[in-house]
Amino acid sequence: MKKNQLKIILFISIYLLTSANNKAQTFNTNLAAMLQDTLNTYFTAFNNIKGMTASVYLPGQGIWQGKAGVSFAGQPITQDMEFGIASNTKLFVATIMLKLAENNVISLNDSLNKWLPTFSNIDPNITIKQLLNHTSGISDPIFISPWTDTIQANPTRVFTPEEVLTWVGAPLFPKGTNWGYSNVNYILAAMIAKNATGFHISTLIRDSILTPLNLNNTFYDVEESIVGTLAHRWWNGGSGSVTDYHNVSRVGLNTAGGAAGSLFSNSSEMSQWYHALFSGQILNNSSVAELKYFIPTNSPVQQYSLGLFRETTQGLAYWGHGGDTWGYKTKMIYDSCMETVVCALSNSFPNGMTSIPFLLYRAIKNHVPGCPGMITGLSSVTQGQNNVTYTTGTIPNATSYVWTLPNGATGTSNTNSITVNYDVSAVSGDITVRGNNLYGVGNLSILPLTVSPIISNTEGNVGINVEIPQRNLHIKDVMRLEPRNQPPDNPMEGDIYFDSILKKLRVFDGTTWQNCW
Repeated sequence: MKKNQLKIILFISIYLLTSANNKAQTFNTNLAAMLQDTLNTYFTAFNNIKGMTASVYLPGQGIWQGKAGVSFAGQPITQDMEFGIASNTKLFVATIMLKLAENNVISLNDSLNKWLPTFSNIDPNITIKQLLNHTSGISDPIFISPWTDTIQANPTRVFTPEEVLTWVGAPLFPKGTNWGYSNVNYILAAMIAKNATGFHISTLIRDSILTPLNLNNTFYDVEESIVGTLAHRWWNGGSGSVTDYHNVSRVGLNTAGGAAGSLFSNSSEMSQWYHALFSGQILNNSSVAELKYFIPTNSPVQQYSLGLFRETTQGLAYWGHGGDTWGYKTKMIYDSCMETVVCALSNSFPNGMTSIPFLLYRAIKNHVPGCPGMITGLSSVTQGQNNVTYTTGTIPNATSYVWTLPNGATGTSNTNSITVNYDVSAVSGDITVRGNNLYGVGNLSILPLTVSPIISNTEGNVGINVEIPQRNLHIKDVMRLEPRNQPPDNPMEGDIYFDSILKKLRVFDGTTWQNCW
């Protein structure tokens, strides 16, 4: 496939953000204050964090951003500063591989030997999927001696992927028999993407994700130019020593790590990225299902899919990933039920920062209205139908409920139940409900609703209605009428009902009820 054709296919197959998603949203001020207070409190408690930014995306509220600490002495961290996101790069790479599979450029079941030459200590029969979910058995030499020393000693050197692969030691286990995290897996995946398309992985990420989603402050280091201002990176050494790494070249580090961890971004765009990915704006349903297929790891509280962990902390389960590199530490959290994103980026390493995004997430779980249950009630009605009741389960933390109805439907409620009347002009749409409280609204529950139109009176038609006298149903359908033991109130000429006592079909002639048969 020609390179330009592939770029167009990958670009147009992204679901661009709709105008509905771009509507201005207001983040609840009480929740914003609580999140910033949480950030301040624990940032101070973990005194080995130089500076950090955090963001939260909530459906119906939008994005909150917070910050604490400094980039360097005299320069506070700002919310638009970029940080190295390290291994949070892997989800971008996995998404590109899924996009290529969607477009039949590759298959996740392809073996390495279809796309790459043979490398020492790397089984050529490993599949792309085994790379992405870390079941390849390939060892990870990058951040262990002597190769980490080589990188540190040569900060300006450009390391090629082929050179890095010569560092790989003996396999950890036969492919597909166990789980072992290895940055080399994603270096190999990027090599396959380039051989399959002719494009560097940075170009594929730019054209297929960053540009369509307007993530203009995210960039692939070394391959792309720096965008905006980088937060100074700091190394927390032993005995409390702290070193400013800002003026040390990142070339050696980020060419050796490559697709395993070379992206830079800010907290707002990282939250936008997670929201777009998991709301179906990038991948098709089959690919999203691949992302949701988690396998066991070496930890009882972690599972892994493709560039994504599922973790459980203090009884709370969530998706996400961490990222560690010299001078930066990052953490992403996603609640698949609330559709909430939490991002935290810091400019020092190592540090205790990863506790803070979890504490922000826990504050949200404890205060924001939680996941709504399914809405029960009729999903198909007729224009003019009245007194239809809809109910959802009790929403955690909700003190009231916010219902929305399609045009032509009327009903008012601030509880978990609502009775709806459908005007003769009612149209199909969605019934939605979400919880509300002092900290704003939570996520939606949606019931798609089909409203059938009234059929105009024509020869051979008779009028019917169930709740009120039924009208405008063809005579062949009269047997669908629910029997009644007395005539409906306030009839109109042409109204019809089946009398269960008389066992007669009756029609109103404008004056009296007449037996039809």
